[in-house]
Amino acid sequence: MDVLTVKTYEDASQFLSELDKQIKDLESLVKAVGDELERLRPSLERYRRLQDLLKKFSSEGSERSAPIEITGLQLYIDPNPMVRHEILEESYRHMVDLLSVLKKVKEVAQSVIQEGGLETLRVSVQFKNGVPVKLIVTG
Repeated sequence: MDVLTVKTYEDASQFLSELDKQIKDLESLVKAVGDELERLRPSLERYRRLQDLLKKFSSEGSERSAPIEITGLQLYIDPNPMVRHEILEESYRHMVDLLSVLKKVKEVAQSVIQEGGLETLRVSVQFKNGVPVKLIVTG
């Protein structure tokens, strides 16, 4: 399900500043999650080796941490390194993709706003899943 929102800015340069802040915040998050994935890598490798060893000596499948679901929210209590890595890696990939999209949107919006002399005009921006998709210039 797509989430559509609209926000109005007193001037277009305010929108660009907020977009720039969003990009910087996301860059920090991407770095933090990337660092966490790197710290998790040694325990993940040990866990995988142990899982492979257990498979050789046991006919049962590997045990996965099952989440507790509460009205759509999945709660993992002390998940194994593989589950934790999968969750973090999925988020990391999504954030990297979002960062790339936001940078491209900023580049285009900045070019249009600056070359069009729209910096001081009031704008409304429609966001789809947090990404600016429509820019309404008034004034």
